[in-house]
Amino acid sequence: MRPASRRRLFRMIRLIAGLALLAAVVFVWTKSVSPLRSVRTQATAIAKAKAGVTTVSQFYWDTQRESYLTVAGTTASKKRVYVVIRQKTGKVHVVGQSAGITRQQVIAQTTASFAPKRITSIGLSRRAKKFVWDVGYRTKSGKLGYVTYDFASGDQLAAISNL
Repeated sequence: MRPASRRRLFRMIRLIAGLALLAAVVFVWTKSVSPLRSVRTQATAIAKAKAGVTTVSQFYWDTQRESYLTVAGTTASKKRVYVVIRQKTGKVHVVGQSAGITRQQVIAQTTASFAPKRITSIGLSRRAKKFVWDVGYRTKSGKLGYVTYDFASGDQLAAISNL
């Protein structure tokens, strides 16, 4: 075999190996986000059927204590609502977005109080007949922290830091 042919063969092998590796990465990534897509689709369908949500603006999945799915959206009468669904039982609660603090306000409160490096999760759930915002964050030193705010008043209910 001539040296030019051999180089061409090795280039072709490297190209095929690279494409196979890229295909494997894409396959693993799509399989890993599949449960999130499935849960989001189911929660959106429940919100449309039970609460009359026509447009969905946000989706939250809070798994801090019990698993809650929350769909933020607008109804046909242009009312902005949160549809909070307990994943285990499928029980649905609908609350107006104007009845409490917003996601942006929760982020601002968490940033002002704890100065996190990054907010890792945020979700709306229900505890003891109250709606609460659960926020997970990572500190500048790399430790985890969690804080819970009352949805209606914005008061901090609980905080765990330096995990």
